[in-house]
Formats: sequence, structure tokens, C-alpha cells
Amino acid sequence: MNNNFVKIPICASLICVLFVSGCSKNTPSAPNEISVAGAVESAAAEPFPAISCGVRLESAPERVVSLSPAATEIICELGFEERLVGISDYCDYPEKLKAEKVGSTENPDTDAILKLKPDVVFTLSALSERETYALNQADIAVLTAQPPSNLEEYSTLYKETASAFYGKETDGTEKDAQKAVKIGAAARAALEKAASGVKLESFLYVTEKLTAAGTDTFESAVLSLSGKNVCQETDYAALDKISDAPKFIVADNSLTEEMLKENETLRGFIESGAQIKFVNAEAFERPSARTASVFSFN
Repeated sequence: MNNNFVKIPICASLICVLFVSGCSKNTPSAPNEISVAGAVESAAAEPFPAISCGVRLESAPERVVSLSPAATEIICELGFEERLVGISDYCDYPEKLKAEKVGSTENPDTDAILKLKPDVVFTLSALSERETYALNQADIAVLTAQPPSNLEEYSTLYKETASAFYGKETDGTEKDAQKAVKIGAAARAALEKAASGVKLESFLYVTEKLTAAGTDTFESAVLSLSGKNVCQETDYAALDKISDAPKFIVADNSLTEEMLKENETLRGFIESGAQIKFVNAEAFERPSARTASVFSFN
């Protein structure tokens, strides 16, 4: 498949669509041009070309490489598992995927990707300019989705990924673009249902690097479904900036209670009665339907 993709600003593409639709509405057609006008209207209703992750795709990809475990899981949730010909070294779900391992976003095996001849490469982190250029030169579109920092972006991640396969939403396409919206909504509903069974009251999330997750992080957005984040800093903050003692310390399960107590701030919270819960941090790092598993505390 020749993708014939082009990276364009979304705002510019909207202007173009408005310009074309404006012309078709305002320009009268002669009787012998009715069939031509009908063809134009029909073409306008087609799902492709479409924009996905800021890249224009002329048609849906048949061969796909994913360098992100989250993208891999979402692609499978959407029902396009059979189109995956390459996945990252960290992709381990669904199990037994029939796809070649091609490195990671940080260290992609560009030669292996080129040999697979995919139409698109999905990632949640930008590749280097050199790697992107090499793939683009081979007519391979690089689709870089935005990692979510809140629940709205979590739902959008599904729609953005699906747009590469379904294209733009058209009238009456319940099985296409709207299906993706429903799958994303179902993932969020599962997350909210899991959270409803847990009461954190007030919490502090501690990362593997012994930093606190602030208000604009995905960890905070998810856990805030069950309580209030005592870290009111933005992004990830030093633990000594936290003054309010939380009811619960939620920590990356690569840490231990002994490691937490080595930090003076955390030791003080624990001695004051804060309870410790450990979670699988991959649930945050891989935003997909499995994110709901974060509420299965140890």
C-alpha cells in the first residue's frame, strides 16, 4: 500500500475543508453537472483521506508497527491485531502476538522496521529526527500520539489511534469511527467502576524515582477518582515539598516499605499513620483498558 501521507497542521486542514465545502454550497451547478456534484458530495463523505496524530493518511494502514505497549494494546482492543507486523521489545500483551520485535521508541531497530515495510509506525514518544526521516523516506508514516495526563486525553488516545484505521467520522458509520469512541468510553467506564470500589480519601503517589506525582499527571488523574491528591505541585515534585500528610501512600511496586522509610518525609507520614499501598506502575505507563487494574492494590 502506498500511504501517500503528509504531515500538516490540523488547523490548516480544517480551513481547507471549510473552503471546499463552502464552494460546493455556494456555487450553483448547471443541470448537466448534477452527477458531478453528486460525485463530489459522495467523495466528501468518504472516511479517507483522514488525519491521525497530525499526519494525513490517504487510506487505512494494512501493515502496522507499534513501538508503544499502550498503542499495541489499544490497536488489539480495536480489533486490528492481525495488522501488527512489528512491536516493541516491551510489548507483552496480548500474549503470543505474531509480530516481530523491533526495539523500542528510545532505540528502534530502523533496519528491521524498514524490512517489514509497514504503512505506519505508532509511538507515544517522538522518534529522533534521523529515524523519522528514514521512515518517511520509505513512505512510512510515523504517528506519535499524545500520552494522556488526564482522563479526557485518555479517551482521546483511543479515538486518535482509531482514526488511522477508521478514518474520519462519516454519516451512518456506527461500525467505524463511532465504534472507536464506544471502545474508549468503555475503557474509561471500567476504570471508573474499579475506582468506585476503593476509597483513598487523601493520597500521595510515589514514583520509582521517589518523586510525587502532581496534579497534571496521569497517575494523579486516575487515583483522584478515589481520593484527593495531597501533592498540589504540577508535574512530578520532590517529596520534601509535600507538607500535608496523606491517608494513603500509593507507591510504585518496584519500591519496598523499607525504601520508602529511608526518605525522611515519607517516614514521617508513615509514623503518623499513613497506610501504604503498592501498585503496578505499568498500569499508568500503558494507558489502555488494563489501566483499571491499578486499583487492585497489594
